[in-house]
Amino acid sequence: MNQNLRLGKIAGIPVGLNWSVLFVFVLFAWELAGLVLPQDQPGHPVALYWLAGSVTTVLLFASLLAHEAAHALVAKRHGIAVRSITLWLFGGVSELEGEALTPGVEFRVAIVGPLTSFAVALVAGSCALLLNDGSGTIQVVVASLGWLAWINVLLAGFNLVPAAPLDGGRILRAALWHRSGDRVGATTTASRCGEVFGYALVALGVLECLTVGLIGLWFVFLGWFLLSAARAEQTDVLLRSSLGDVQVHDLMTADPITFPATGTVAELVDQRLHHYHFGTYPLVDPDGRLVGVTTLGRIRRVPPEHRAMTRLVDTAVPLDHVPVAAPDEPVVGLLNRMQAAPDGRALVVDRTGRLVGIVSPSDVARFVQVATLGSQGRSATGH
Repeated sequence: MNQNLRLGKIAGIPVGLNWSVLFVFVLFAWELAGLVLPQDQPGHPVALYWLAGSVTTVLLFASLLAHEAAHALVAKRHGIAVRSITLWLFGGVSELEGEALTPGVEFRVAIVGPLTSFAVALVAGSCALLLNDGSGTIQVVVASLGWLAWINVLLAGFNLVPAAPLDGGRILRAALWHRSGDRVGATTTASRCGEVFGYALVALGVLECLTVGLIGLWFVFLGWFLLSAARAEQTDVLLRSSLGDVQVHDLMTADPITFPATGTVAELVDQRLHHYHFGTYPLVDPDGRLVGVTTLGRIRRVPPEHRAMTRLVDTAVPLDHVPVAAPDEPVVGLLNRMQAAPDGRALVVDRTGRLVGIVSPSDVARFVQVATLGSQGRSATGH
């Protein structure tokens, strides 16, 4: 998830906002200032409604951040690295770089988010009760806190639906995993529940659009996102299970050709590109040291009239942004770093620091396809 605005860090974890948050902020602030608060507490200035609505929406995002931070901190405590926390259109997302090793850890990481939302609801509701004196401007604050409490209860309840990738889906996976010992099977079941729930939300959204209005589009988009995320999660787990014992040297492209970093894009395109059938180009300086990696996709983005003046290194990803792996490293561990990389490629170096291979997404996909064909062949012959 792209962070268009960085907010800082929580326990060393980068926290930021995606641009889609702006749409949600305007939507909720308008709902509070234009509908909820005037109906609940009529007779106050419009400016007061908008002030209360805006502040309450900020508190809503703070509660979403608390929900995701709880996930991230518990995951980190159990040794799972956390790449980032991002608030976006459908709430928040904590990007974990690893997987829970036991059902217990999976359960604890999942359940802490809804519990945090319930805690926020309890605090907001208690404050509303304490401030409720039955009259005056303070009643707008009371109504705002009541809405914040209600929305956090709704958030916690929605997240507890037993459907991946929601927290409830992860709790379901932990329970099935604990009972059967089969993590892949548990993930498949939770993901299928997520698909069913996604389809149900899409259907509900379409019905809302036909009978109520455009508000149903929210459910359509949310359902489609959950449907896609559930399928992606299942695919990811199946991929990782099929690569469980595979090492980097088993699937890397060995002995890659290097290219001079000071060469121009025009030289590569006009003189050398048609000789090669790959799309990743390690770049070296005059002393033969690696300085970066460029790709066919990056070269294509250089306009033809600029190719003669653009050096290959000017199109490259710096080395500190490229994952580096050892040949005998498990592929599963490398996948997380590749997913976080700008181009999804990894360099493979031996103990002397010499470049011995490259791993690209196509290398991983090709290996899995061949392995799948092999297992199907063995199944068909009864071996």
